[in-house]
Amino acid sequence: MVVKLLSIGLSGATENIRDKLEYDCKILTQEGFSVVIEENDRGGYTFLGLHIVDGELSFRNFEHIKAVLKSSVSKLLADWVINYEERRIVNKIISENYFYFNQDERETVEAIALRTLSGNSARYKLVLTRIIEYLDDHYELVLDGFLRFRLKDYHLQLLKSIDHVVDDFMMEFEYKEFVRLLRYFVDMQEPRAEEAHVVIKEGNMFTLFDSQGKIISNQYLEDMLLQNDIVDTPDNLNYEDLLISTLIMLAPRNIMVHSSNKLRDQELVDTVKNVFEDRVIVCKGCEMCSVNYVDQLNPTEL
Repeated sequence: MVVKLLSIGLSGATENIRDKLEYDCKILTQEGFSVVIEENDRGGYTFLGLHIVDGELSFRNFEHIKAVLKSSVSKLLADWVINYEERRIVNKIISENYFYFNQDERETVEAIALRTLSGNSARYKLVLTRIIEYLDDHYELVLDGFLRFRLKDYHLQLLKSIDHVVDDFMMEFEYKEFVRLLRYFVDMQEPRAEEAHVVIKEGNMFTLFDSQGKIISNQYLEDMLLQNDIVDTPDNLNYEDLLISTLIMLAPRNIMVHSSNKLRDQELVDTVKNVFEDRVIVCKGCEMCSVNYVDQLNPTEL
């Protein structure tokens, strides 16, 4: 007696999936049932049919065998979707939604997206759940159609993840273009100081000193605030922009950066290094790097 249990319709090569199915079916063979995988082509797809041909097939046995096979097929197909089909789907989404990127940009976004998606088990669980639900009510599953019509929430997750990657990619691109422009201004500017020491304080606030340890005149800062109609209050200032603009105006030949909390100030320090490149040295630790250095100075030193 032959009992047909499940059928899977696949496009392309089927050897990998068939081999895994045959391995999983050995569990039932050990229980006294012979599972046959029948392969036939229909409508452009290759169908793998799972049939039981041996063993006493009571209702209880039938439900047990069906549960084992359904679990095996569901896990196998969910794994296949995540590890093989997902790359193709991601490539298609990027090609269709971000066609205005050049080939290198699309490849970069795809690589970042796949790296971001890897190791996230939530999508596997979602796909697995949808396959199990479908096989509860259907004998046959055509994978291409299932991906297209039954996994819309999965596609939505991929779309959102890719959109987020593109947002970050564009921000990084715009940042690099901005830094490139700032470097141009730096190269065009005649140096007004031989050396400048940047002492960074909490909240990206800073004080500039010359090579003699004297505070560099705040006239540059005051002129900038007036030119841009900025109210000189901490709440209204972006100190990172202010520092970069001030250093560009000073155009010192050498910049020494001092920080009492390098982890806290890493982003600001990286920006200074990106703009001024080999002019910048980050101090490894000195008196200027102490937390209260500026506050402890005598009025005669300011």
